[in-house]
Amino acid sequence: MMRALSFGEILWDVNGGSKTLGGAPLNVAGHIIRLGGRAVIISALGRDEYGKQAMNRLAMLGADVTFVHISDYATGVAEIRLEAGIPSYTFNDPAAWDDILLSPQELERLKREHFDAVIYGTLASRHERTRSALFSLLECIDADEFFFDVNLRLSFWTPELIRQGLERATVLKMSDEEVSAVARAAGVQEDGLPDQLFDCFPALGKIILTKGKSGSFCYERGGRCAAAGCAKVKVVSTVGAGDSLSAAFLYFCSLHQDTQTALEKASLVADYVVTKEAAIPEYDEDLRRALGL
Repeated sequence: MMRALSFGEILWDVNGGSKTLGGAPLNVAGHIIRLGGRAVIISALGRDEYGKQAMNRLAMLGADVTFVHISDYATGVAEIRLEAGIPSYTFNDPAAWDDILLSPQELERLKREHFDAVIYGTLASRHERTRSALFSLLECIDADEFFFDVNLRLSFWTPELIRQGLERATVLKMSDEEVSAVARAAGVQEDGLPDQLFDCFPALGKIILTKGKSGSFCYERGGRCAAAGCAKVKVVSTVGAGDSLSAAFLYFCSLHQDTQTALEKASLVADYVVTKEAAIPEYDEDLRRALGL
């Protein structure tokens, strides 16, 4: 059974009168659980009502919340505006996920464990405290894959932060809108970016590039490339779709399925998620059957 460690923001996505629990690291963890894996989450929630509701939802989801701490800061909230199904975000700052801490004892405990994948991104590292916790974790944790989701939001990133994330990554995920920022951070050209990144970062083995309706691609060290298209579905919301693709790709790779198969199944999950309002919806029987679950 796959076991993942997901580090970063837990927040409420608020869109008009509706709210759903989200945050990229949580979304990835949630879909890994939906697929049949297990997930440990490292994050922080506030002492407020949003924090209590989030902890209840995490328990219902079946996530391991041993390392979800309670902060004096308010629980994270992302105000979302959708234009043609594409989200834009406004975040509270500071939020509880800016206050993620790992004690020496917790780091030592985590160091003794093994994970199939560690998931992290840039957003939770916008402030020093959480950034320090993340890189302390990455220095000591034992995992088969280090999955770096660039996930650029507003001004909450720097080229240096991207480069630091790349130095530990074995799998990189980025959207076509993030290509130029990644190229600048790595000090390379956009043309032929995958091969240049493989040359610059020895640990990197796979690069997932998502292109919205044009589908997704996975470049591998050595020159191989897998591709998967998008189905024609009625889009309700794209919130969490990329995270579901990340989770499914990691999950099916952990089962030793080939890259093309893993990407195709990941695309099926993302196609399903965009037809739902929630970022981590229950899977119906048709999807489960198509995925071989």
